[in-house]
Amino acid sequence: MGKARFVVVATVLAGMVGLTGCLEDTSVSTTGTTAGSTQGAAASGAADAPAGQSGSTAGGAKQAQYGEVLEIRKGGDVAATISVAAPKAVSSFFSGFTKPTSGPAFATFMVSFASQKQGFAVNPFDFFVRTPEGARVQPTFGCEPAFNAATLGSGEKFQGCLTVDAAHGNLVYTSGLFDSTSLVEWPGF
Repeated sequence: MGKARFVVVATVLAGMVGLTGCLEDTSVSTTGTTAGSTQGAAASGAADAPAGQSGSTAGGAKQAQYGEVLEIRKGGDVAATISVAAPKAVSSFFSGFTKPTSGPAFATFMVSFASQKQGFAVNPFDFFVRTPEGARVQPTFGCEPAFNAATLGSGEKFQGCLTVDAAHGNLVYTSGLFDSTSLVEWPGF
């Protein structure tokens, strides 16, 4: 009986290693452009950097500015572009029924993707806010149009609103479910 459990566990682990080994390397680079005047303003208190001058943090995440258009590369090819508008504070949702628990307002971000490849997946849980204390805050329900998970076709565009219950922090975009490496980090709000 013990040997059978070992074989099952070993098979599952081997399958997971095989699956994660098949995932394409994901990286992000700047295009040197901005999404336009409605998304180009940096958040209050955020340091301004010229377009195309984004750096990387010590952890390897690319430092981006709100409104900056970034290329997401998978396996060396451009898979999509992404842009995030400066956050807006919203005191409540659903006619005051939902209120933030960690401060006076929710932070809301308008996230835009344009897919270059068939099958590019977007997911609100690829984003989180890292608070100044180092806590990781996942998105919640709130603003509309809500950012829902989707698989995009080649040339397809997607835009959704991401709501986070955090008073302050940096928005972070990760590489996905199996390897949640931080790829991009936007300035604190």
